[in-house]
Amino acid sequence: MALLTYVGFHYNESIPYDLNLLAHRALAIDFISEMKVDRPDVIDFLLQEIHPKQSMTQEQTPTQEHSTTQIQFHHYIPRFILKTFADNFSLSNNEFTTDTSNPNLSWFKTRNPSKPRRKVRPRHDINIYRVEDHTTNPIDVSRAYGAEDMYRDVTEADCMKFEKLLAKHESTSATFIRQIWNEDGDLSLTRTQLGDMKKFLCVMMYRSEYRRSHYFNQRFDLLFEMSVKRHMDHNKLSNAQTVWFENLKWIIEAPVEDIVEEYRKSIVARVESETPTALLSPYQGPIHAAELEDFGYLMTQTITCIWQAETGSEFILSEACFGAWEGDTGIWFHNFFVVSPRFAIVLVNPLYMAEKNKQKPRWTSMFEGKLHVIPETIYKKGPWSKDVDLATHSSPDDLFKYKRIVVPKEDVYKVNAILLDDRRQFLTYKSNVSMYKSLRYYDKVKKEMFHDCHDYSILQHKLFSDLNRTHPVDQ
Repeated sequence: MALLTYVGFHYNESIPYDLNLLAHRALAIDFISEMKVDRPDVIDFLLQEIHPKQSMTQEQTPTQEHSTTQIQFHHYIPRFILKTFADNFSLSNNEFTTDTSNPNLSWFKTRNPSKPRRKVRPRHDINIYRVEDHTTNPIDVSRAYGAEDMYRDVTEADCMKFEKLLAKHESTSATFIRQIWNEDGDLSLTRTQLGDMKKFLCVMMYRSEYRRSHYFNQRFDLLFEMSVKRHMDHNKLSNAQTVWFENLKWIIEAPVEDIVEEYRKSIVARVESETPTALLSPYQGPIHAAELEDFGYLMTQTITCIWQAETGSEFILSEACFGAWEGDTGIWFHNFFVVSPRFAIVLVNPLYMAEKNKQKPRWTSMFEGKLHVIPETIYKKGPWSKDVDLATHSSPDDLFKYKRIVVPKEDVYKVNAILLDDRRQFLTYKSNVSMYKSLRYYDKVKKEMFHDCHDYSILQHKLFSDLNRTHPVDQ
């Protein structure tokens, strides 16, 4: 072991055990190579000699300390999407992909181990307009559009478990969203990947602070409150906060197939009992019926479209930008999920796309049919014909190929107007010009088309003044 110590085998207590192991394994491989010994087991033997085994107590102690001292910040809009609204972020491949094939061991030095160097992440500030005090300030994405201790009444083990499961779904969605950003590339998803992506969008929509606050502050109307209490009684839950968490827990953990099956059961129960809404449904299951029907509808009854803002216009962000909808009461035509200033994923109600329904008063939408393109489907079992049962012909490996639909500026402003009317506390924009024009459009149509009709005159005047310092803007 004296020879091994000489070549740099020192256990560094100031860095995590796993990093010690990784660095020392690299040195061990180099050492064995120099000695001309082809014995991989020798590496493990040498590492056992220099690395003290961690006891269960040692492994658990940091977790216990972490759970009592560290505040967790959970995003309800993913950070990789928030970054696209920062001025210092580019969508070039080398900036939004990371090569993890060669771990950075620059902190490790032989003979004289030093303290680990903290990895410095570049700061990405985005504009946050605070509705309450009418101010706009740059905020780093690490502290934007999220909540501290979202799972504050949940054990840390469960919290980490859910975050890891969510990260898996986010990874699938991020891959597709980055395909969207690459404007010259093809867009495709397998049936399984499409289900995972829709599930991720639903989870992010549901865990927003707005949806969560309904349960934590018990902001229910009478009908919804009665439905929640029935669900609590059936599942022996003590409070409404637990209902929110159990709903979230179930949808994160449940396979897509289970969600679809429970959705089918809830619809059957409602139809057989002739109840008009999910809030009156006799369905009893692992998740609150109203939330289940929202999830089930978005995951199984919608067509995915990719909207690309026309050059010169951009989408904005708000707390509602994941799942904001356009339609009539009880009928969603479009659900919007903004994934960058240039792009939005839009889940479209296929019934709205039917020509016969477009003539009905309740089925009048702000948006025209040219903004909807049904994806090309490549079935693994070969082309599908109408005389074949689609359910048996479908396969998890079926491929959907999508097109980016260029959305005219006025329609981009319509989407932004929906977010402006549905906002809670915050708004984010990248382009001052596009935001200013969106505010002007909202002012023009809000009394006819919207419910809340907010006043953004202070922000509009500020943007106008700022823009006039650089180039004139037409009033």
